[in-house]
Amino acid sequence: MPTTDADRDPGRPGPARVCVVGAGFAGLAAAGALADGGLEPLVLEARDRVGGRVHSRRLPNGAVVELGAEFAEDDHQTLVATAARLGLAMAPMGMAYGDRDPRGGLGTDRATVRAEVARLGDLLAGRPGPDLLGRSVAEVLAGLPLDPGAREAIAARLQVSAAQPVTELSAAALGHAASSFSARESLRVAGGNQRLALALAARLPGAVHLGTPVRAVAWSEAGVRVATDGGELAADACLLAVPASVMGRIAFDPPLPSWKAGALARVAYGHAAKLFVPLRRVPPPSAVLSVPGRYWSWTANGADGAVQLVVSAFAGSAPALTALQVAAGPATWRRELAAGRPDLDLADGELLSTWDDDPWVGAAYSTRTPAFRPGDPGLLARPVGPLHFAGEHTAGPWSGLMEGALRSGQRAAAELLSAATGRPVRG
Repeated sequence: MPTTDADRDPGRPGPARVCVVGAGFAGLAAAGALADGGLEPLVLEARDRVGGRVHSRRLPNGAVVELGAEFAEDDHQTLVATAARLGLAMAPMGMAYGDRDPRGGLGTDRATVRAEVARLGDLLAGRPGPDLLGRSVAEVLAGLPLDPGAREAIAARLQVSAAQPVTELSAAALGHAASSFSARESLRVAGGNQRLALALAARLPGAVHLGTPVRAVAWSEAGVRVATDGGELAADACLLAVPASVMGRIAFDPPLPSWKAGALARVAYGHAAKLFVPLRRVPPPSAVLSVPGRYWSWTANGADGAVQLVVSAFAGSAPALTALQVAAGPATWRRELAAGRPDLDLADGELLSTWDDDPWVGAAYSTRTPAFRPGDPGLLARPVGPLHFAGEHTAGPWSGLMEGALRSGQRAAAELLSAATGRPVRG
């Protein structure tokens, strides 16, 4: 259990205590940086494990799958550097997250999709940023002179990746489509991405408390009092590294200012699910997009460099989950996958991973709707008195990514260390 006021020696000031709420990548990265900087982090996590939306599992056939966040790229420098610092290897996957073979729908191919994505920059060059921010992907794509099959595939791909219907997705997503469709080989932490969270937590002996949801935070310039089911504790500051989707469950006294509450309310979350089906025969690496199904599937290398005996699939957006009858279980999706991937020899023992029913997030990851405002990233990251904020939704251009979660934790820790020492600290 966390320590309370009675456990602190009032005659010894000691290092400043910071209560970190959430033991996902953001919270653990922040806590590690705080400890390295001489502060005392106390991490409270509602779940019975660390990692948040990063959760690895080994199947009976030995394949390691990611129930949550999976893909990293070689430019995700914070993730790669953090793994190296912790003695963890990054495993090349033999396929690219951004390069998928489109199947079904009007019909197109990889080469045509790549060519049309390459044209998007010029087609959008005359459109001001604010104009894109206030409109949807569907609206803007409909007005561009693109190959019809490629347009449909681009829309499907963006809907899947954002886990949000293109009718509700900010057209700003089109501004970085080139990087989204990159053919660079993807990476993940060898043996499972959750190993990174476990290694970060291992560097904080006695500081991480699981099964401890925070119910209320009372704050003033003098510090904070944090209430859990097991009691109340005092700290000099509080770093909140929980999704915006559940921030409303914490009672703040006084309430958060309107500018902060408004920015949090404008954070939209996508809805997604993943399906894993063991295989009888080893396939080559692959990445296939079901254009009408609004899901994609892939086979990839494991830590040993060999392709794992599993096909993974990801469906993005609430309509896609409904069409696949995910709420009823994996049966419909498995049938769809078998029909769409006749190249794979599916075995029994499929596993379905959902996030909408996770009480500590209720969704997948943050995305942007046409209601998004250009100043929101700054508002989401800005401290409120002794309250500091982290999480992928505060990471600006890195939002929605493990990279963004780690960067946000380091940024928030740097703010706290600068406040404590009076000297700038790089996050």
